[in-house]
Amino acid sequence: MSKHSIICTAFTVFALLASATALFAQSVQAPTASAPKSYSATAIHALPNQPETTGKIVKSGQNLRLEFQQNGKPVIQILRPADGLMFVLDPIAKTYIEIRGPAVPATATEGYTSPCPDQPPLARCERTGKDTVSGISVERWELAARPDDPSLVILWDSTRRRALRQEFPDGRVMAMAFKAMEDVDGRKTEHWTIQVTAPDQPANTGSWWFDPELRVVVREDMPGGEIRRLENIETGPVDPAAFMVPQGWTRQDTPTGN
Repeated sequence: MSKHSIICTAFTVFALLASATALFAQSVQAPTASAPKSYSATAIHALPNQPETTGKIVKSGQNLRLEFQQNGKPVIQILRPADGLMFVLDPIAKTYIEIRGPAVPATATEGYTSPCPDQPPLARCERTGKDTVSGISVERWELAARPDDPSLVILWDSTRRRALRQEFPDGRVMAMAFKAMEDVDGRKTEHWTIQVTAPDQPANTGSWWFDPELRVVVREDMPGGEIRRLENIETGPVDPAAFMVPQGWTRQDTPTGN
C-alpha cells in the first residue's frame, strides 16, 4: 500500500464521515450547551449499486480517530486539531506518516461557527439578516467565490453547523424542515427532511438525523441515494492513547506534494 494512496484514502474517508423518540409536542429543541460527550461508533457509507464500506470512529473533544480498510488492509487516521497534527498509521507495517498544519483552537470547533471557509477564501461571505426555519432562529448569509458572481443565499444554523436552506443563483433550492424527534440506534435524534428542487425538474428528497447531545449526524440519506450513518454508538471516556502513535512504530517521510 503506497503512502500516497494511504493519505488520499484517509482524506476521502474523513470527508465522508466528516463528514439525529417522540418528544412532548414534537418540537425541535436546541442542542445541549455543554461540551459534546466522547463516543465511539461504527461508521457506514453506501452508494447506490455499490457495496457498503464500514469503519470505526472515536471522538473525544476535538480529537478524532478513524479506522478503516483499504484494499483489505487496515488504516488508522488520527486527527488532533488543537496540535495541528494528523497521523496516518499502517498497523501491519507498524509505520506512520505525520502531517502538520495550523493549530485549531477549541473555540473554533466548539464555539460559534460561521459558514465562511478559511480556505479557499470567498470574495463575499456576508451576514445579511435573520430568518426562521422550523421555529429555529437562523442567520441569512450571502456567499460568492468571485466578486462578479451572483450570490448563493443560505440560512445558516450555527448550532448545528448546517445550512438549513440554500438558494442557488440558477434557481435550485435545498430546503430542510424539522419532522419529529425519533429514536435511532438508542439515541434521541432530530429527524429533518431534505428537499432539493430545480427549475423544470422533479424534486429530490432525503433525510437527516441529528443527535443534539453528541452534536453529530447519526444518519444522512442524501437525495440521489447516498447514505451515511453511525451505528453501535457508545458514549463515555476515551483512553487518550487512542489519539497517540504507539511506541516503537517507525515514522516515514510524507510524500512530496501532500
